[in-house]
Amino acid sequence: MCKVINGIKNKAKELAIRAHMAIANQRGDFYISDAVKIIIGVVLGALLLAALTLIFNDTVIPRITKAIEDLFK
Repeated sequence: MCKVINGIKNKAKELAIRAHMAIANQRGDFYISDAVKIIIGVVLGALLLAALTLIFNDTVIPRITKAIEDLFK
């Protein structure tokens, strides 16, 4: 019975040490910063794409359409 209790204690200590090491691990910081950079890039890209679409739909395409229609009149 004593061996079983000691085995359980050892497993609990090992689990506690593993949990402490996982929490204290600093290697994952680079993944977080890379993820933030990617998210910022995607958001800025979407904003740029929306701005270009707005500019083209409101100003450039109507002018081109008018110029083409004037050619065929």
